[in-house]
Amino acid sequence: MTMTNFDKTMSAAAFAEAGEHKTAKEMLGAETKQPHPAGQKAKSKPYLSTLLYGAISLTAYVFLFKNEQLITTTFTKGGVYTWYPVGTAFFFSFIHGAFASNLLNVLGLEAKK
Repeated sequence: MTMTNFDKTMSAAAFAEAGEHKTAKEMLGAETKQPHPAGQKAKSKPYLSTLLYGAISLTAYVFLFKNEQLITTTFTKGGVYTWYPVGTAFFFSFIHGAFASNLLNVLGLEAKK
């Protein structure tokens, strides 16, 4: 029994749906790529960014807790001071998020695609 082009395509689709991507590519005759083709460098890990954002995050938390009374007094004045907690929350969210993202990259953990 000979396999038609349609049969090959449908068989490859079945393997791809089952998570056997390499087998599906082989069935279609597609070349499998090397992890790092010649001439391309592997992605470097963001060690410096991780340390930088970690240091900024740690310093900001230490400053926040050491000046708790001043911050509480200033943030509860009302009026224009109402925006201070919002800005502070955005700042901490950005810095901590950047640190966490870089740390996960350094550890080699990536989201599924």
